[in-house]
Amino acid sequence: MKKQILVLSILTAGFMTVPSFAAQTGCCSGMGAMPGCSAMSGPDADQTKPGAVAEKLPPAVATVFDNYGRIQTALAQDSLKDVAKEAQSIAKAVKEDGMATFSKNIAQQAEAVAKATDLHGAREAFKPLSQSLIAYVAKSPVLAGSYRQVHCSMANADWLQKESTVNNPYLGKEMPHCGEFVKNNDNGKHGP
Repeated sequence: MKKQILVLSILTAGFMTVPSFAAQTGCCSGMGAMPGCSAMSGPDADQTKPGAVAEKLPPAVATVFDNYGRIQTALAQDSLKDVAKEAQSIAKAVKEDGMATFSKNIAQQAEAVAKATDLHGAREAFKPLSQSLIAYVAKSPVLAGSYRQVHCSMANADWLQKESTVNNPYLGKEMPHCGEFVKNNDNGKHGP
């Protein structure tokens, strides 16, 4: 009870600090999917403004990541609306990119997302696409400043997003804020 009052007091006062007990629990452990728990990610909460980097990106890269973001948002809302169209746009951008910016595997992974007929299938196909784009972002300082990797241990999957509040594409509305931002550290493990 004291912990809840303290958290409420901190949130009501508008502070962005997190008590150590709240930071340790994470939204996928102990407390369940507490609304807004990802906002308690502490000082790592990135306030990057969407679109701030887009003008620096080559057209194929912007197309891939813009469409990826829309797929991630749709899946987080338990929707397949336009997911196939967005995934086909990714595949087309990769295939038609004369600079060969992306591996052809990304086109195949996007096509798998486009072919999905239900949420479960789309979410499963989204996992390898996400892993490929996470690897791409890790090598791109421009994208790394705009996209953040998120890990959900319940879905055993990662994804990229711009928002500072976790928006889980694998668990959707059931647990929308389940996940933690990944800190890149020397041993390669996920961090809080």
